[in-house]
Amino acid sequence: MNRISSAGTAYGAYKTPITWILRGLLLLGLLAGQMTLAAERSGGVDAVLIIDSSGSMAKNDPDKLRVPAAKMFMSLLGEDDRIGLISFSDNGYPVLHLTAPDPDTNARILASADKVSSRGVYTNLHAALEKGLAMLEKEGRQGQEPMLVLMSDGKMDVGDTDEDWALTQKLRDELIGKAKARGVKIYTIAFTESSDVDLLRDIATETEALFKLARNDRDLHEVFGAIFESAKDPDMLPIKGGEFQVDDSIEEVTIVASKEREDVRIYLQAPDGRKYSSDDAGEDLKWFLSQHFDMITVKKPKAGTWKLLGSGGNNRAYIVTNMALNHSPQRPNLKVNEDMVLEAWLEQDGKLLNREAVLTHTRFFMDIRVPSGETARFELFDQGRDGDQVAADGKYSTVLAYENPGSYEISLIAESETFSRQKTVHFEVHPLEVASLAAPPEPVAEEAPPAPPEPEPVTPPAVEEPEAAPTGPAPVEESVEEETPPEETPVDEQEASEEETDSEPPKKKKMSMGIAIGIFVGINLLLGAIGFGVWWFLKRRKKGADEASDEDDDEAGAEAEAGK
Repeated sequence: MNRISSAGTAYGAYKTPITWILRGLLLLGLLAGQMTLAAERSGGVDAVLIIDSSGSMAKNDPDKLRVPAAKMFMSLLGEDDRIGLISFSDNGYPVLHLTAPDPDTNARILASADKVSSRGVYTNLHAALEKGLAMLEKEGRQGQEPMLVLMSDGKMDVGDTDEDWALTQKLRDELIGKAKARGVKIYTIAFTESSDVDLLRDIATETEALFKLARNDRDLHEVFGAIFESAKDPDMLPIKGGEFQVDDSIEEVTIVASKEREDVRIYLQAPDGRKYSSDDAGEDLKWFLSQHFDMITVKKPKAGTWKLLGSGGNNRAYIVTNMALNHSPQRPNLKVNEDMVLEAWLEQDGKLLNREAVLTHTRFFMDIRVPSGETARFELFDQGRDGDQVAADGKYSTVLAYENPGSYEISLIAESETFSRQKTVHFEVHPLEVASLAAPPEPVAEEAPPAPPEPEPVTPPAVEEPEAAPTGPAPVEESVEEETPPEETPVDEQEASEEETDSEPPKKKKMSMGIAIGIFVGINLLLGAIGFGVWWFLKRRKKGADEASDEDDDEAGAEAEAGK
């Protein structure tokens, strides 16, 4: 087994015979489940693109590069597929209902992408997904694989923070469950890191789809290409140094050629040396121009070595052929150190190609790109071990485990002197502590305690003598808090309640000792002031009465003196 570290290196793991037997039984079960999934997989998809049209997109995608990226995705779909489009901001607005591509509808399909704007005010992710699921439910066909592709550069925002939180919870609790129940995979694109990355990643993971982060507008066509590869698993040709090998079995090839600059012009050189450009577009050569990529389709290409001139970056060559490289389906989400069985084989006209004359000169290997961007290469073998069930049966296998979380890409390649084939697998490896990706806990809201059914008032003994117990429960009685019966004490307060005296019932909220003393002192000062005022008033009254009495005595004495 190969373990992949962040640096792209690998090392083997020694196993005892018993461990190998247990591992073999486990791998047989995994492969059986994967082959069942492959048998159930439909050849066509019903795909709905849900594209953000909020005002922030004008800043993050000023050149509207999401439009040509969406057109590229639309153009790569086949005649068995159907495509729809929803633009969303404060709500979801259907722009294109599910439509199959053909010569009569292609122009209308591509024109729908031009209607995506950047004039919306809000970002209602809940409404966007709700409209996407409704379109699939109403217009989807039996046997088609339903999928949504949600792209957003923001977080849930409908102008009210409480409503934002409520809609996010409804999305997690209801919409994701509906998608899973209906078998809808929701592929998500976080456009820049300011998006709600965690929510978008969880949506994709919970629905067994792929999450991708587009750090800037130049990445968009590569991200849409990765989602197309994950959803449709197309046959491809490996490109080395701009060159790719075409053989006689290839009926059509579509090249997505990246450009380093907008002013670069790309040419395609045929095996006979002739160079083609966008000026030569016609019936057998279609050429779609964009700022950061060109998409070129050649029907019935000549066998031999073709070459891209002027292109840079990550190029792709998708083909239509009767000789395909197939592989066991891989889940798009794995855990750290979880075993992953890779099995690849060649098929011709849908049947396993196991002719010794062909396979003897064919090499099976894979190139792995790890999250750091580094690459590593591993051979696949048909020797009855490392995940391979039967030796020399034309199926080549290996077992991998990944030590670091992040986004991975595997290119499976079968190569000989006369032909080459490639399949690309994209997946996310999640840390163990968040592998389940359960919905995050709800934020703690300040809530008033539930009103009990009017219990009889409890009067602590100390209330009658507040001056005798400044630290007792008397100050608490002055507060507006209601006490909770002992049986309703929360579990996390049981330890604290055990330290309290038996005379004091447990409470939902506890008052600090400092506050209690402060209230007590304040009450005593108030009572003291009132007492002093009463004493002073009585004293003044008594003094006034005495003075009045003296005056009366003086008057009486004066009158007596006058009578003499």
